[in-house]
Amino acid sequence: MFHGYVWPDRAVFPDFMRGKVREWWGNLQHHLTDVGVAGIWNDMNEPALNDRPFGDLEGDKITFPMDAPAGDGEDKTTWKETHNLYGMNMARACYEGLQKLRSQRSFVLTRSGFAGVQRYSAVWTGDNHSKWEYLEMSLPMLCNLGLSGVAFVGADIGGFAGDASPELFARWMQMGMLYPLMRGHSMIETKRHEPWEFGREVEDICRKYIELRYQLLAYFYTLFWQAANKGEPILRPLLYHYPNDSQTYELYDQVLIGSDLMAAPIYRPGVENRMVYLPEGIWYDWWSRELLQGSQHILVDAPLEKMPLFICAGAIIPLISVMQYAEELPISELRLLVAPGTGKFTLYEDDGNTFAYCDGMSSTTQYRVDLEGNQVVVKVGERKGKWIPNERKIIVEVIGFGEQEFTDDGSERSLVYQ
Repeated sequence: MFHGYVWPDRAVFPDFMRGKVREWWGNLQHHLTDVGVAGIWNDMNEPALNDRPFGDLEGDKITFPMDAPAGDGEDKTTWKETHNLYGMNMARACYEGLQKLRSQRSFVLTRSGFAGVQRYSAVWTGDNHSKWEYLEMSLPMLCNLGLSGVAFVGADIGGFAGDASPELFARWMQMGMLYPLMRGHSMIETKRHEPWEFGREVEDICRKYIELRYQLLAYFYTLFWQAANKGEPILRPLLYHYPNDSQTYELYDQVLIGSDLMAAPIYRPGVENRMVYLPEGIWYDWWSRELLQGSQHILVDAPLEKMPLFICAGAIIPLISVMQYAEELPISELRLLVAPGTGKFTLYEDDGNTFAYCDGMSSTTQYRVDLEGNQVVVKVGERKGKWIPNERKIIVEVIGFGEQEFTDDGSERSLVYQ
């Protein structure tokens, strides 16, 4: 054990390099899970500490002595060698304890980690500030984490320290709905950062983009499945899918969510239009459905209520109904937004709560779109897997061609649009 001061006052730091300590720590969480807590947030676990109480302005940041023992048995070493592993091992202890204590999936969040932390926890980028610079830098930070294998990541929407302006908060909420981990968070003694605190206009903008996030949950859930199984990032820089296009190499202020949805957020005050680079192919404006040729820069209008958003030809984006919280209602209607072209999308589904998916209780459905002369053909593959969703209607909307619907019984079918 090592003692130091953090913001709640004097704290104790266990040696999480030791397996028995991780088990002890994990089991302590029963005090929380017994009363229904379903998630744990691990903070200050770099670890960050002072040599005296935080209220003492003369305090200095300190670290453990470099020769402090860490681990045991064959893993016995010193703090000098293992200090970067501390946060990850705390998250690991938390995760492994919750696995034993709960029959359903738990949410774990950590501020500190190391390569491999994605096995145990989501990560956020720490104490940012309510400044435009921090909004701007969040996208490359999160993309870099995703490329490093840590996909479930986010930044504090609105900024943690300081007071966001109405314009900053609105723009941050627009960008924040793209983050794999979407949450608002602010420091004690700052101005309140609930959307309604900034006036009706900002509240309406926040509602619009929060609701869009809920509509895209099925799309995000499939991206999480891809991340868990293949290590693919959820939030992706354009170079990830366009490695032969040098225009994408230094482009940090546009981002792909999966392979088919591209956003170009606004991150400067007073800006109501911006240049957007469209990679090769055909793209469609999300809001107007306008067809746009790729391999060019375009100037896009972006008033405060609009974040530029695009889908590429061949994209198939699943959308569900707006809810006030996940699983508020069963999904009785699934809408597939299809951009004419050639492409495919595999939708992953399971119960969302238990570990039954580990025993095969999940399903996948592959959707394809092709151009055949003047026709657009959408093919629905047979649903594979043991999990069967509630009875629901599937609406397939092809941009510029209208929509068709059918009752989802898991069988394959082909829809023709002309």
